[in-house]
Amino acid sequence: MSRTSLLLTLRNIGYQCKVGSSTLLGELTLAVLIFVGNLTFMKYLGDAGVGAFGIACYYMPFFFMVGNAIAQSAQPILSYNYGISRWREVREARRLLFLTSLCIGASVALLFVGIPDKLVALFVDIDSLAGRIAVHGFPYFATGIIFFILNVSVIGYYQSVEQIRQATLFVFLRGCILLIPSFLLLPRLLGTEGIWLSMPVTELLTTLVVLALFLRTRSSARA
Repeated sequence: MSRTSLLLTLRNIGYQCKVGSSTLLGELTLAVLIFVGNLTFMKYLGDAGVGAFGIACYYMPFFFMVGNAIAQSAQPILSYNYGISRWREVREARRLLFLTSLCIGASVALLFVGIPDKLVALFVDIDSLAGRIAVHGFPYFATGIIFFILNVSVIGYYQSVEQIRQATLFVFLRGCILLIPSFLLLPRLLGTEGIWLSMPVTELLTTLVVLALFLRTRSSARA
């Protein structure tokens, strides 16, 4: 209970909050996605469109939890080996993290492409207007699941190796900077399909930014 001990505890708590801030923001991106998506579906497809998007919204927390579970499973291994400078183990854990995210993301996406009617039928009658809109839109929506899960895992990786700025940047890209323009522009360009593709395009562009930054960093390290 000494003054020094209390100050160190407060410092550690502050640092933990700083490192974990991107996870908090990641949770908020779901709220932004649902809010902006609801407004867009209401504008173009009315109540039935909102009902169809609402079914997708029921599934999105599961996507996030899958990506977050993968990231949290890898975080102790990554952070420990990063802390003691065991770079080979860090690279191996990172490779396994990305591979697992891609494989699981692809498996989930195949379900939404292959049996959208079964997934929609868990919530509404597929012969209803909302059901038909959802069955039509789920395959488009599914193209973003792989990148959604991968991006959540990548953000967890950057947290683990104390690259907080990069993690926060990626959260803002997929939560605001790219997401909102996608919902505004794609429906005008592609119609109804563009609404469903707004999330996939956002996640894909975020993944491309992550990849570009990763390759640039690796090239700089070699140089």
